Amino acid sequence: MAGEVALSEDAPGLLQRLAAWWPREAAEAVRIALTAIAAVWLAMWLELALPHWAGWTVISVTLATRAASLRKSLWRAGSTLVGVTVAMVLVANFAQATLAFDLALALWMGLLTAASSVESGQRAYGFASMGFTVPIIALADVQSPETVFQIGVDRCSTILLGIGCAYASNVFVAPGVPAVSRALAGRLEAAAEACDAWMAALRRGERPGPMPIAAVMTLGEEVTDTFTEQPSLRSGGRGIRNAAPRLRRVLAAGLLRALLPDRPGSRSTDLIGAGGAIAVRQIGRVRVSARLLRAGGRVGRRRVPFRPHLLLWNDLDWDGWHAFDNGLRTAAAVLLVNGFWYVTGWSHGAGAATWASLVCVLLAAHADPRAESRAFLVGALLAGVVGLTVRYTLLTTTGSFALLAAVLLPVAMLAVVGRADKRAIYGIGFGFFVFGVLDPKNPMTYDLADSLNTVLAELLGMAVAAIAFAALPPPVSAATLRLRARRRLVRSVRGAALDPALLLPPLDRYLARGFGRLALIGADDAAARSGERLLVIGLLLLALRETDDREGRRVGGAVWARLAASRPAGPETAPDPLRALADRATLPLQAERIGALAALVSDLDRAGWPNLDPGGRA
Repeated sequence: MAGEVALSEDAPGLLQRLAAWWPREAAEAVRIALTAIAAVWLAMWLELALPHWAGWTVISVTLATRAASLRKSLWRAGSTLVGVTVAMVLVANFAQATLAFDLALALWMGLLTAASSVESGQRAYGFASMGFTVPIIALADVQSPETVFQIGVDRCSTILLGIGCAYASNVFVAPGVPAVSRALAGRLEAAAEACDAWMAALRRGERPGPMPIAAVMTLGEEVTDTFTEQPSLRSGGRGIRNAAPRLRRVLAAGLLRALLPDRPGSRSTDLIGAGGAIAVRQIGRVRVSARLLRAGGRVGRRRVPFRPHLLLWNDLDWDGWHAFDNGLRTAAAVLLVNGFWYVTGWSHGAGAATWASLVCVLLAAHADPRAESRAFLVGALLAGVVGLTVRYTLLTTTGSFALLAAVLLPVAMLAVVGRADKRAIYGIGFGFFVFGVLDPKNPMTYDLADSLNTVLAELLGMAVAAIAFAALPPPVSAATLRLRARRRLVRSVRGAALDPALLLPPLDRYLARGFGRLALIGADDAAARSGERLLVIGLLLLALRETDDREGRRVGGAVWARLAASRPAGPETAPDPLRALADRATLPLQAERIGALAALVSDLDRAGWPNLDPGGRA
């Protein structure tokens, strides 16, 4: 007994010493690498053509959380099926028309790159996967286009096998419902606390500082991840789902209060159309939801409905011009590589076209695609050296799977760590490419000249993609992105003022996109203050039109005329039409909204805002 007590007392120190030389990341890398090797073995046993696809799929879809892994797996499976179908359609219709096939492929890659660029997270990856699956299938064997169906079936089978292996492995380490609930409850409490502190500073008359936009904006994705990982939490989870919209309305009401601190009359939440809910109560409801979630309680048993529209688009801000630039770059790169392939007649040119397409569409939605494409190329170059060296030295000694597994284990661990650790900037390219260079098959084939040609062609495609990110056209600067965010914010206000009622966005979507634009504009304090004022102007216009669309359209026309005027209309030159409209308002609340709009418009600094700056228009 004494020995057992001593062991238990020393256990924490022993675990710390073990963690010093065997960290959790290393254990995860071993687990994922072993799972990838098992997937390769199963693909060989099932006699699939390219087993390395299964191994890389395991590494690709295994993310930091089980929820993110499940979402990526679903997108990977669905996008592969769509991509394979499109590849079959292209080959069936344009197998004998080279130019038409090239144009159709470039158009498809450009469209999917644009779609990926306006999305975020796993949705962006899903659209990218739909894009790069097409050249992988359609260009796999250009000499025998009739085999495209078999290649497509083989890829679908291999990808689904890898996803199944990854899911089975994740089951053993996935946290249970209590752990997931506690983690989300902590995030809900942190966001509610940040909003409460900001509102408390406003109530005390202090300068509150920047709004806690980031803490609120990330809640939506975290709630979605939690419902994906533990679907049982959907039962009675309406309060959890509504936490982010509630806090966004709290921030909007606080923003109106900060902009018009001396305004008498109704509460700010009533003016913006937030259902009359007081901000303190909204924050309290979020805290109650967090406490119930932490304790394992529920508010009723009604399930939160699944919103299928979020599979196709999100409620966050997106840059259409940025998406257009990315799509144009990908289409140009694909046409350029295909033209080089056909002019030179290089037998391995399909590999260059495939990898140019893959890198362009995959990295377009990343924060710095120009630097990441160069890092991808360097990582792939390292993978080519390692893969060819291992394949033509160690793997030629025997045909046993034990040797192949022993070789794949450290290589797969490097790929896992490189993909998961952001500090390993060359990791994505290494992990993506090394499995294809090793090309484990049953039986293995060895042709050094063919392997060198294949690797060279694929590296050439990546180099073209890196050049394309630097010049076709180059990624826009941060200043241009901020200018575009201002333009989108102005456009949203104009839409709230003048668009038909059918096209008006819901309040929550307007706030989500508006706060996203403010987050981009926030580097400049003066622009941020004007952006906050414009956001509230649009919000009040939406509330006006929701109550009385005809009256709201009249007020919206007057507001936009004031905003877009060449010079501010002074009270000495003409009466303020908004004041007259406030006097004729049908309801006292409508009159208060119009009065608030008049005050906000009159104090707006329009310098530097597209379509509003009097000095910026000829």
